[in-house]
Amino acid sequence: MQTEPLTLESRHDVLAFDPGTLSLVSFRSKAAPEQEFIAAASLPAFAVGYLDANRRYRLFTSQQAADVRVSVESTGDQRQLGDQRQLGDHRQLGAVYSAIGGHDLSVTCRATASPRDPFIRWTISLVNNSGLQVVDVQYPYMVCRFDLGGAHGSEKVLLPHGYGSGRLIERPGEAVPVGGAWSQKLSPDAPQQWAFSSRIGDGNHYPGMQFAQFVAYFNDRAGLYLACQDSEANVKRFAALHQDAGLRLGVAHVGDWPAQGERTLEYDTVTRSFQGDWYVAADLYRDWTSQQKWFIPLVKRQDIPAWLTDSPVYITLRPQGILDYGPVTPVNEFLPYDKCIPLLERVSAAVDAPLAIIMMGWERAGSWVYPDALPPVGGETGMRDFITAIRAHGWRAGSFCSGTRWVIGQSWSNYDGREYYEQHGGEASVCREADGTAWRENWDVDWRPSYACCLGAPKTRQVAQEYVRHLIDWGMQSLQFLDQNNGSSTFPCFASDHEHAPAPGKWMAAKMAQFMATLHETAREAGAEGVVHSAESGLNEVCLPLFQETELRIYPPDYGVDIVPLYQYLFHECVVLQGMMGNAPEPYHLVLRNAANCVLGGIPGGVLTGDGTLLDKDTNNWAPWEPHVEDSANAFKMIRAVGALRRGPGKDFLVYGRMLKPAQVNGIPMVEWAYNGRHNRIPAVFHSAWQSPDGRMAIVLANWTAEPQTVVIGANQDGDAGLTLQVSDSHVHWVALTRLGQGVEVTLPPLSCAVLS
Repeated sequence: MQTEPLTLESRHDVLAFDPGTLSLVSFRSKAAPEQEFIAAASLPAFAVGYLDANRRYRLFTSQQAADVRVSVESTGDQRQLGDQRQLGDHRQLGAVYSAIGGHDLSVTCRATASPRDPFIRWTISLVNNSGLQVVDVQYPYMVCRFDLGGAHGSEKVLLPHGYGSGRLIERPGEAVPVGGAWSQKLSPDAPQQWAFSSRIGDGNHYPGMQFAQFVAYFNDRAGLYLACQDSEANVKRFAALHQDAGLRLGVAHVGDWPAQGERTLEYDTVTRSFQGDWYVAADLYRDWTSQQKWFIPLVKRQDIPAWLTDSPVYITLRPQGILDYGPVTPVNEFLPYDKCIPLLERVSAAVDAPLAIIMMGWERAGSWVYPDALPPVGGETGMRDFITAIRAHGWRAGSFCSGTRWVIGQSWSNYDGREYYEQHGGEASVCREADGTAWRENWDVDWRPSYACCLGAPKTRQVAQEYVRHLIDWGMQSLQFLDQNNGSSTFPCFASDHEHAPAPGKWMAAKMAQFMATLHETAREAGAEGVVHSAESGLNEVCLPLFQETELRIYPPDYGVDIVPLYQYLFHECVVLQGMMGNAPEPYHLVLRNAANCVLGGIPGGVLTGDGTLLDKDTNNWAPWEPHVEDSANAFKMIRAVGALRRGPGKDFLVYGRMLKPAQVNGIPMVEWAYNGRHNRIPAVFHSAWQSPDGRMAIVLANWTAEPQTVVIGANQDGDAGLTLQVSDSHVHWVALTRLGQGVEVTLPPLSCAVLS
C-alpha cells in the first residue's frame, strides 16, 4: 500500500493528498514554498448535506464511506508554442467513495493540475440511489492554518458578501469583545452554518447577498484563492468558518442533486495561490467575471436613462415616524406633502443639482408594512399630486419597499395583519423551511414580524406586480421594490407545491429573471418612461443586467469594521451606485460619507429632516433629527462638489469607469478627534484610481475638511507629462499642478474633490 502522499503540480503551486483517502494534506505556493496553508492531515475530502427522515439538515463526510478507491491518471499532450513543442503534463487524482453513511450513495472526486495551468481544477459527481434529499455537496474541503508563519497578524480573509460591500477580516483566528462578552471572530464550522433556514437568514447565498463566487485567504507572503467558474447561476454558499484545526475555507454546491440518479457538477471549482493584497485576489476574479454574459458595461447598455447617469442628488423623505424602532406617527413637517416642496427647493439650490426624492415609511398600516400598505400616509391623492409637483421641477421620485415578504404586524402602530394575511391567501406565497413550516423572518421579529415570500409562488409575483404598478401609476421612476432582498436575493424555499423543485437551486435565479421581466413589462404597459429598478446592498453579478442601479451604504476609509470596496472594484462599471445612506462618524457625518461616495463612485445624498437640512447622525438609515451636530452648509458644499464632479469632468470615470487599485498618494494627514466617547482617526483626503471606458486613467481625490490640503501623487512609469487637474468646490475649475521630481503636488481647497487625468 502506498504511504507517500500523492502530488499535483500547477504553474504556481504544489499540492499533496492522502494516498488512501484523497484528502488534502498540503498546499504550498512555489513563490513561498516555506509556507504551508493546510492545518491538519486527517480532514475529510468532501461533505454532503442532506435532510434526514425528520427533515433536519445533516452532514455526511468522505470519512463515512465504506469503501474508497483512489486512482491516478497522467496524460501528455504536445502543443505548438511558437517554434517550440512543449509537453503538457495533466495529472488527475480521483477517488470513488461508496456506501456513504450506510446508504446507497457514492461520490467521485477529481482534482486536476498541469504545470501550464495556473489553476488546480476540482470536480465532483454524485450517484444517489438511496432516495435521500441531498441539499448540497461541499468540495474541495480545505482547512488552513490561522498562523501562516509570515509577519505576525498579517493573515486576512476576503469575502465577497456583507452589507456594506466586501469584507476583509484581519487576524481571523482572534477573539474579540462583543456586547460585554468575548467571541471568536468567525462562526464555528457546524452543520447549522451550512443549512438553509431562517436562523441563518434568507439572502446569505450566491447569487444573492454573496454577490460573487470566490473567497481568498492571504498574508504578507502568499494567498490562497478559491472560486467557482460557473456562468449558469447555480446556488452556492461560500464561508470562512472556525474549526478546531484552523480556518475552513468552504464552498457548498447547493441544489439540483437527484434523490434518484446521477449528477456531475457542470462547472469547475478552481484554486491557486497569489501574492499581494486583496486587490490581487479581486483581479483574479474580475478577469473571469468580466468575460461572462452578465458583465455588460453601462456604456453599452440601452436601458439606462440619462437622468440617472446625470447623477441627481438622492434625498430620502420619510413622512411617517423618525425611526424604524419607534413611533410611526405622521411627520407634521412633511404632511400634507406640499410642505415638502419648499424644503426640497432649498436643498436643490444648496447642492445646485436636480434631486431624486425617495419615499420611505409611507405605508398605511405602519412603516414597511407590505402588502397591506395602501392608501399611503397623506392619502392617495396627496401622494400623486406630490409626485406630479416633483416631476414638474425636473426631479425624480421613487421608493424603497419591503421586497418579497408578507408583514403580519407592526408593534409601533399596533397593526395586526394576520386576518389580512389569511383573507388574501398569504399562506400560498410564503417560503417553506425544510420541515415545511412557514419561513418567519428573524431580524425584525420584535417590531415587524413577517414571512419571507417565494418567487416561485404565483401569489408572490401577482401581489408584487400589482404593488409596483401602483407606484408607477403615481409617477415614481426609481423603484427599489427588492429592498430587503439584499443583493437581489431570491429567497430559498423547500415547498413542494410551488413552481420549483422542493429545495433551493438554480430555479431561484430563473424566477428572479422572470419576475424582473414582469416588472419591466409593467412599466412599459403603463407607458412609463425612465423607470429604473434597484436593489439593496449591491446586486449579485447574475442580476446585473436586470437592474439599472443598486444601493450601497458605504463607510469612509479607516472607519467601517472589515469593510473594503470590493463590490465597487468588481462591478461599478456595470451598474449605477447610489449612496444616499451610510455610516460615518459625528460631527462630520455628511461631509465624510459624501466624500467617500465621491471616490467610491456613488451618487451623493442624505436623509431630509424637518428644517430642510439633512440627517447628520452616525447611522446607515435613521436617527433623531435633534440636536443637529454638523455644519449643514459644509454638508451641502460637499454634496454639491461631488455631484458637479460626477456630472462634469469625472463622469467618464465615476459613472462609467472601472475602479483600479489606488495610486500612491503621499502626505495625507490624519485627522483625529473624540466625540461621544469614541476616538476617530481618518485621513483628511480620500482617493481612488479609475479607468474610463476609452482607457484613460484618473485619480480622484476628496478633501472633506474645512481647510486646504496638499498631497503629493507619485509619478507612474509614464511620468506626469500632460496631466491636468480639475477641482470641484463652489464650481468646477482647472488648477495648475506643481511638478516635483517624484510626482505632482496637488492642493485641494476646503470641502472639494478633484480629478487628475
